[in-house]
Amino acid sequence: MAGRTLRWAGLGLALWVLAGAAGPAAAAPKLSQVVYITLSKACGCLMEKCQAGDQVVEKVFTGERQGLLKRIDYSTNKEAAREYIKKYRLTIPPSLLFLDDQGNLLWRADGDVDYDAVLAKLKELGV
Repeated sequence: MAGRTLRWAGLGLALWVLAGAAGPAAAAPKLSQVVYITLSKACGCLMEKCQAGDQVVEKVFTGERQGLLKRIDYSTNKEAAREYIKKYRLTIPPSLLFLDDQGNLLWRADGDVDYDAVLAKLKELGV
């Protein structure tokens, strides 16, 4: 009798796993918004980094990708920028934030916004 019970328990476990009762596989995160925080007024090397980041963003976020982008210039919109600076603990501009629909950070680039790294991450996220 114990052998039959053990076989039924084993069969039940196998069916449970096959049916997905152990839980669905975690869905890949979905990119919902890209926030780019830059400075239009800065000095020296900081300005160079921001201008270089601006060029990458302008090059990458065209066509359908343009709809994902929210660009914030700290020089002209400090309040909006401060929300992101505080929440994501940003320390150096420019900053590029990839967020899901809940505002969770999926990826970020600070200081140096690298064209190839941005494209690779977009590809990884299916965008």
